[in-house]
Amino acid sequence: MIATELTKRLGIKHPIQCGTMQWLSRAELVGPVAEAGALACIASAINPDPAALSEEIAKTRAITSRPFGVNVSLFPSLSANDIGKLIAAVAESGVGILETAGQSPEPYRAQIKEAGLFHIHKCARIRDALKAQSLGVDAISVVGVECGGHPGEAGLGSIVLIPQVVGAVDRPVIGGGGFCDGRTLAAGLALGAQCVNMGTRFILTKECPGHPDLKKFYLTSTAADTMLIMGSLKNTGRVLRTAWSEEVDRLEKEGAGLETLAPYISGQLARQGWADGGKEKGLYYAGQVVERCGDLPSVAELIGRIVAEAQEVIKGLAQD
Repeated sequence: MIATELTKRLGIKHPIQCGTMQWLSRAELVGPVAEAGALACIASAINPDPAALSEEIAKTRAITSRPFGVNVSLFPSLSANDIGKLIAAVAESGVGILETAGQSPEPYRAQIKEAGLFHIHKCARIRDALKAQSLGVDAISVVGVECGGHPGEAGLGSIVLIPQVVGAVDRPVIGGGGFCDGRTLAAGLALGAQCVNMGTRFILTKECPGHPDLKKFYLTSTAADTMLIMGSLKNTGRVLRTAWSEEVDRLEKEGAGLETLAPYISGQLARQGWADGGKEKGLYYAGQVVERCGDLPSVAELIGRIVAEAQEVIKGLAQD
């Protein structure tokens, strides 16, 4: 077991977080990750109604009695969610861990603090990490440009960003972007992170509730098959290269605005693809590390081998 201050505070066994992923971070994945001793958060963005979120929390509790969290997205959205009500639902459920990501959590900090939630805020720039610290968050999660999802606009890689943030804040740091195995876990800890965030790697697990055909698409993809889009909207995302994402890129280069792009970037399209296996429409987020994720283990198998490999790497580095 590899323990850090953060694993102890969260009540988890291993310094690994399954990155929160839209349409996939549901009970079917979150429960097994928690049961295996790592951290995972339910995506409230796919349960925007507080009652639906409470139901998803109950489903997860039926799988595991170990700690897990809920992610409340603060990213710009095409649909309006009542963030305050979602946070209230988290607090009322008894889940003690809240992850926010995107814009500043300042409007909700008083509510979060009063609820006694352990608050992780995810960002991609050092100035945002410093702002989050000043607001009193409990831990800071940062992601480099290699990551799938939204790496922010700074364009810094993990090996630069993580130690930069660790050196600037006095909060535990979770590092993401390029992590998928024991070697990268050991590297993240060496950079000063107290936990590493792996998203793409957990897509390629048996329990991940994505269609097998899309998982096969991920299994055959390389780092060169990922691309950055939506930079013109200041909401950059790294996705797999498809005819659909290439069209978004073309429209952006031609100067298209949100009104034109909105039908192409709606998350509802990917929701259908994850359900039926089609990738003709929608955006499918993946990190550059996708080409290093070459099999489909169970969650427990994956976490077990990551920890074992990291322990061997650390042991080898300690030898004369």
